Amino acid sequence: MGAVDTIVAVSTPVGRSPRAVIRLSGPAALSCVRLRFRADGGDAGWEGSFRAARGTLALLGQAVRVPAVLYVMRAPHSYTREDVAEAHLPGSPALLDLVLDDLLAHGPAGLRLAEPGEFTRRAFLNGRIDLSQAEAVLALIRARSGGELVAAASKLRGGVSRRCAQLQERVAGLRAQVEAALDFAPHGIEIISEEDFLGQCRRLRREMQDEAAAGRAELATNGCVHAVICGPPNAGKSSLLNRLAGGEAAIVHHAAGTTRDPVRAEVELDGARFRLTDTAGLTAHADGPDAEAVRLARERVESCQLLILVLDGAAPLPEGALDVAATLPPARTLCVINKSDLPQAWDEAGLADGGLDCDALHTSALTGDGLDRLREALWRTVAEGRLDASAADCLFNARQRSALRRAAREVAAAEGAVRDGVGYEFAAFNLREAGEALGEVTGGVTAQGVLDRIFSQFCIGK
Repeated sequence: MGAVDTIVAVSTPVGRSPRAVIRLSGPAALSCVRLRFRADGGDAGWEGSFRAARGTLALLGQAVRVPAVLYVMRAPHSYTREDVAEAHLPGSPALLDLVLDDLLAHGPAGLRLAEPGEFTRRAFLNGRIDLSQAEAVLALIRARSGGELVAAASKLRGGVSRRCAQLQERVAGLRAQVEAALDFAPHGIEIISEEDFLGQCRRLRREMQDEAAAGRAELATNGCVHAVICGPPNAGKSSLLNRLAGGEAAIVHHAAGTTRDPVRAEVELDGARFRLTDTAGLTAHADGPDAEAVRLARERVESCQLLILVLDGAAPLPEGALDVAATLPPARTLCVINKSDLPQAWDEAGLADGGLDCDALHTSALTGDGLDRLREALWRTVAEGRLDASAADCLFNARQRSALRRAAREVAAAEGAVRDGVGYEFAAFNLREAGEALGEVTGGVTAQGVLDRIFSQFCIGK
């Protein structure tokens, strides 16, 4: 693939339709359509970026004029970060073939038919998206249900990349400490202690293993329903998680904001398995680490299969407390009004006033009151088929999980090298290998063969 090539393809599915799209990307994209397109009313401003113009497309090889709507996206503000033009035409297969053939036969040198996935490949190579987002595009195209669309959209936002980039940055930081320790060892200066090094390795290895295991499928393919516990601070979310899990899975404290990182526990109810995730309390006034925790909590709600919205019945309902449930259908939301052992500050009418159309359960995580009703309600979401059982929120695909497991093995090898007294030289090598394995997820380190395998799965025009 030459860097100066301009590519063209039909970017909509094969078959008759009211509208189809022919897409061009590259340095000659605009000149190709400039020769053929005539805007209605003679409007000459259609070449501006993010403009749409209605007109006709004239075929140079034949006396044919096709009604079209032309969209122009100028570099670098397009999907491929190249000049992009899209002609939206009547979806006749014969007509599309005629227009495509005319473009290729009478186009400039370097114009050619796009290879499978080449538009997305150029988006990756030009830095528009990273590799995990490119794979998310493929997942989005292949999605067969609403749940799969939600999962693919979550990956497309870059959740996979952020997780792996954070791990990669920590591996790089540890490797820098190790290499500095090697440089300063002859001078008797200790940069990092063996205990500190081993502790960091253990934490990194466990997180990589946990991410790879969790990424198999948080919604369905591991047999668990992925349920997120969410709500305002100090509503009793962590206490509720501990009650359902039958243990001390989450830290509970009277001060608000105890939970920042997600806390998970698995619960089985009459054969239905739930993977519960406790999240940070949602508040509109968070900043610093709290703001990041709130952002991650909202992100998890968007991709969950079931939302357990926990509200404090003994305190006034905070402004915006119900907003988090607005993006989910009522069938995927359970509303829990907690602290029923205390005098209540509001009643269920407040839910309807806030636009939440679902029944509420009253519980007390302190006394256990209402927990049986909550367990039954959880079970019924599965028994009644209210959840999208086909939705697989695969945070990592098989290639990405393999890279994570390989990184974890390299970190374990670095840990073993120091513990066994082999030396930091070998540990530094292992950490470099771990960083490169994580880079294969984000695309920071990518073999050509990996790219070919990924993009060959796309259809032409994507």
